[in-house]
Amino acid sequence: MSILFVDSIQPKTTGQAITVATTNQSLGKVLQVIPMIKTDTFVSASTSFIDITGFTCSITPSSTSSKILIMSTINGSQSVGANRTVLKLLRDNSVTMLSATGQGNRELATCGISSPHADLIATSHVTILDSPETTSQVTYKWQGRVTAGSGNFTINRSNNDTDNNTYTRFASNIILMEIGG
Repeated sequence: MSILFVDSIQPKTTGQAITVATTNQSLGKVLQVIPMIKTDTFVSASTSFIDITGFTCSITPSSTSSKILIMSTINGSQSVGANRTVLKLLRDNSVTMLSATGQGNRELATCGISSPHADLIATSHVTILDSPETTSQVTYKWQGRVTAGSGNFTINRSNNDTDNNTYTRFASNIILMEIGG
């Protein structure tokens, strides 16, 4: 890298302006990292979206041009009677992150849990680059629901969760990174 030292700069032609390009030194750099790990379990039979208790993470961007890189891993299971489990990652209780364009009566969600047996765990990994365009605190949280049936869904454990060494418990997480923009 070169450095130019001068005492004055004058335009070549009188009355013309001189434009000096500036660079944003934080452009593309990681400005802050906020990790959240959910180690406890959650069980629900709700057919309406509900918050997954304790699975939320907040960040306050330093600039409206910053991006938020969201990386999350969610582990879960469902009972055989649950039909399907759908999960949404929301920004500030309203914006569903990484969902498809709606068509008809189809569900809009971020990902799902589908395990053919109540003893199995399904894992979803989600990576999203969000542009919240604010310097106010932004909160990301997971919600879930079963689509039909009489069963439930679980987070960080199998549905049966029998207390012996053939069953496993897991942790899920959210990592938020502010990227300078």
